[in-house]
Amino acid sequence: MTETTRITPSRTRIWLRLAAGVATFILGIVAFAWPAATLRVVAFVFGINLLLLGIVRILQMLLSSGVPTAHRALGVLFGLVALVAGILCLANLATSLSLLLLIVALGWIVDGLGEIFLAVGRGEPGGGWRIAVGVLIVLAATAMLVWPGLGLATFVLIGATTLVFAGICLILAAIAGLRTAHPA
Repeated sequence: MTETTRITPSRTRIWLRLAAGVATFILGIVAFAWPAATLRVVAFVFGINLLLLGIVRILQMLLSSGVPTAHRALGVLFGLVALVAGILCLANLATSLSLLLLIVALGWIVDGLGEIFLAVGRGEPGGGWRIAVGVLIVLAATAMLVWPGLGLATFVLIGATTLVFAGICLILAAIAGLRTAHPA
């Protein structure tokens, strides 16, 4: 691609990325400074998310036509489970933190095992590192499940660290983009 045909993002999009990076970075700092409040906020948002997901899924299944009855019934059932989980999260934020921890830990286990299985026997460069990362993720998730008190603190630490680094990366990407962006 020549210099004259290179596509560059607009300044508006880059400024939005910069704002997102700054906001993400600030949220990470807040998470480090105030982990208990951050967990409560995450639990509240998680509860609202489940509540809305359940309502939307139920409405989709009840209002959709051409879907087999068994699929609709199963969709309504999943919607009801999500709705009840959301209500439980909002009713007791401490319970929702445990539920959030459980879901994250199970997701990490699936991701870690997937990383291991995808790397084993393929002979790709870096396969050993992928296996090591998979094992590390599975061990961290297992630790979160075995020691939930440690898991909550670890969850905040990992989440805050991720937010800070993601914020820095977004800010650096935006600064690099501003150097090449069109004025529009």
